Amino acid sequence: MTSTGAGTRDNPAPTTPDTLPSGCSWFTDPDGTLCLSPGCMARIQNPDAQCLCDTLTARLDLLTQTLRDLEERQRYANVWWHALSSVVRDHPDGRAIVTETRARTGR
Repeated sequence: MTSTGAGTRDNPAPTTPDTLPSGCSWFTDPDGTLCLSPGCMARIQNPDAQCLCDTLTARLDLLTQTLRDLEERQRYANVWWHALSSVVRDHPDGRAIVTETRARTGR
């Protein structure tokens, strides 16, 4: 199935058996019946409610980007941690450094 442009109640998107509106969209069935394809919970509960699809999509995009940023920070922290651990391990006072670090962190 392919996607068509979003329609409104006053200007519904025409559909055929091979097309489907995306998100909240008013469309006309091939037989001419006006239908709502709800894409958000607000419209599922009340067809006349304000559509939240754009808001939810924006929030998802923001959260997805935040997750990517956090994953990148974690990758950098892992590289840094492994490099630091290697340097401490190879240092002549490595054992003393690790022992002091454990004492300071309570581990």
